[in-house]
Amino acid sequence: MDMEVLIQNAIAELQRFFTILNNHYFNNELERPIITIQTDTTTGAYGWITVSKVWNREDEEQYREINLCAEYLNRNPEEVIATLLHEMCHLYNIQNEIKDTSRSGTYHNTKFKKTAETRGLHVEKCEKYGHCITTPTFGLLQLLDENKLNNDCFKLNRLKVNRSGKKPTGEGRKSSWKYVCPCCNLIVRASKDITRKLLCIDCEEMLIES
Repeated sequence: MDMEVLIQNAIAELQRFFTILNNHYFNNELERPIITIQTDTTTGAYGWITVSKVWNREDEEQYREINLCAEYLNRNPEEVIATLLHEMCHLYNIQNEIKDTSRSGTYHNTKFKKTAETRGLHVEKCEKYGHCITTPTFGLLQLLDENKLNNDCFKLNRLKVNRSGKKPTGEGRKSSWKYVCPCCNLIVRASKDITRKLLCIDCEEMLIES
């Protein structure tokens, strides 16, 4: 498939799930942002949202931007959507004048934690950036399954390169795995690779990574 089509499909899937998540977790209260896929200009963040409205139409209507960083687009698709939801939580707080970060927007405080934990995300704290580590809850994973998240949309990423632009230095890290029974479609998720270690007792079949 043409690379341009792959990127268009990824953005379309992100836009589709923005609508789904906005309806499910925010009562359709979020304003529509421009969703982009751009290179990481931060220190390894998976995405960002602009506080200001940085996109402008000819009729002078303006929009904020939610970006998913291109270097990490090939993570587990559920994690990519969780990053989108993370930025949507920031958008909710921006709209409601809730200050959820400090240190130039890098440190996530307990106000962000509260918004995220009530909207489908597990939240963990790191010393440098606060309550910034978010992963999908079981409820969010169920929602993604019900709405048939298209895994094929997130099988590309931009290589990290050094200053010469020649040598790749790594890819986005994978932190969860999905396994499916080939017979009954039982789904199991794990935080590490356990290929060939899961058996569906009902079907007596080994689960395969999906």
